[in-house]
Amino acid sequence: MLVTRTRRWERLAIGAALATIATGAHAQNLLSNPSLEIDGPGFVVFEDWVQFNNVFADESVEVAAQDGLQSAKMFGQFIPEGQSDNGIQQTVAIVPGATYTLTGYTFVPSADAIQSLDPMGSTGGGAFGHLALGIVDFLNSSGVVVSSAEVEVHQGGVTATDQWVEFSLTADAPANATDARVTLLLIQWDLASGAIFWDNISLEEGEAAPQPCNAADLAEPYGVLDFSDVLAFLGLFGSGCP
Repeated sequence: MLVTRTRRWERLAIGAALATIATGAHAQNLLSNPSLEIDGPGFVVFEDWVQFNNVFADESVEVAAQDGLQSAKMFGQFIPEGQSDNGIQQTVAIVPGATYTLTGYTFVPSADAIQSLDPMGSTGGGAFGHLALGIVDFLNSSGVVVSSAEVEVHQGGVTATDQWVEFSLTADAPANATDARVTLLLIQWDLASGAIFWDNISLEEGEAAPQPCNAADLAEPYGVLDFSDVLAFLGLFGSGCP
């Protein structure tokens, strides 16, 4: 049977598209209630998470959730010339020596944006502003922190506002680590105004998967435009997908 060049291209393109879907699966998320959809009992805001100070559930009222219907809102305690730590955390078992990646999303509204930390910005000469961090602490069997890694998830005046922004952190667990504690933290100094929302948090074993570099980067390997992207485009084009 004669196979035309056009059909050959279509078959190759469809195969490439299917391969892209097959290789796009994510590793297992070790966190429970990662999208903060399940409310906790009593004064616990989110099931499976421990919270401290100003943490609230927003049911897509102030901000449409990034995933599901609910996200976590945090803001400071407004202590004159003082510091307040506000956040949620969860501890999970891990494999000693393995690599772990923390990812999640934050939303800062421009009308109530958190402010960059100024070490001497308060009226009394102390610190003023915010520091928003995603933290992974590795603990040994006695619950002692043996290693830590953190990422600043939002920088005032730099990170985009009024949209969900992804953050990511990759760290290696020490050989004597048995657990990882994930903390989503907003530190506020003095009377700095502003709020931040968190959603869709993940802790997975392994390094973060490469992401597309732009809208034309349709197929792996991501981060480069190559012939596999052309094949993926032809597959979509042949199926009538614009």
